[in-house]
Amino acid sequence: MDDKKYHIEIPEQVVKQIKLKPNEKLDLKIENNALRLEKADIDANTGWDVSYWWSVIPAILTSLIFFVYFTAKKESSIKFTGSYSIATATILLGLISGLILFSIFLIKARNQSVNAVYRNLYWRNFPTIIVSFTAILLLSLLGIFWILARVFQGATFGIYTATLIFLMFQLIINTIMILLAENVTPTMLVDVFVITIFGGVMVSMLSNGNLQWWKHNISFLGTAKAVDGWQFNLTFIFAALLMIALVDYLFVSVKPLHRPKVPTMVLRFLLTMMAVDALGVGMISNNMQIHWMHLWHDIFAWAMAFDIIILIVGIKWLWPGISKNFLKISYTLGILIVLASYLFKGIHYFSLTGYEIFASALAFSWIMMLFQYILKQINSGTHEFVVELKQDE
Repeated sequence: MDDKKYHIEIPEQVVKQIKLKPNEKLDLKIENNALRLEKADIDANTGWDVSYWWSVIPAILTSLIFFVYFTAKKESSIKFTGSYSIATATILLGLISGLILFSIFLIKARNQSVNAVYRNLYWRNFPTIIVSFTAILLLSLLGIFWILARVFQGATFGIYTATLIFLMFQLIINTIMILLAENVTPTMLVDVFVITIFGGVMVSMLSNGNLQWWKHNISFLGTAKAVDGWQFNLTFIFAALLMIALVDYLFVSVKPLHRPKVPTMVLRFLLTMMAVDALGVGMISNNMQIHWMHLWHDIFAWAMAFDIIILIVGIKWLWPGISKNFLKISYTLGILIVLASYLFKGIHYFSLTGYEIFASALAFSWIMMLFQYILKQINSGTHEFVVELKQDE
């Protein structure tokens, strides 16, 4: 008996979107008990099967620069961390090569018209995305070498060993940046947004632990009195720019859903203004000695707080038809923020630092929930389809 055959009818919208042709062959893959269909020639169309060499060749070139530089300085042993060290060279040259490779592969992916995810990314967002991912790389390298400096305190290596260690780091950096550029998705942008804020703030907290920053407030981490206050401020700046790009992308993708125009525009405006306020917090440090800086830092910080309150209270009208579960969680978080404000301002139970951490965590969690909810709506409305498996007669 012949094996029974089945077929799936693909919606016309999908056929037009990925430019399928009649009788065109598709690759069928089984992944985690799920079926995945993709164009059979997708890899051939990219023309970028040489991505491996794009990782290796720059790593070799930067390693030669590393070797020639320290050889010219007649350094017989090279420190693992410090001013002139493997760590410094890795951060400097790794950022340059990582930035270039990420930019090249991101632009290449954007130019593939079959990739609907990339097509919704405007060119105006590219500088922000590229800078944000480079900032993530910088923060990651600073954090990694901060840990390694304590593990391998005082370690030095010969020129050949040091060059091989440097080459290893460069290969890892290049490979990761290429993979990230080739797989940028809205979900990844949200994840990078989270990592940028969480990673930058954590690095600032750890590096200022000896100064007991919690006796002041979170904004102390970005002042001249803090250790490397620029890291904290840059965290807010990059996170704000990434949020602007993310909001722009999300609401471009929302258009096919035909949401009510005015509420959608107001929601987009409020989210963008929150990002602008965060940008202001990062660009103007809370310098108590300079009155205008302290004043405007507080203005931007409180503006962020008002934005989140308006968003939580008004989300029912800003996104008509939003789920009841989301509303329940939103109102619960809103009540907790109001309660925290009373505990801080009303009865002075919370310290300023405690209030900032608690309220910021709640507000940040809600923003992430909203982004994930909008992403889910976009996917279910434009990228997910119900099809029927039919048996051939």
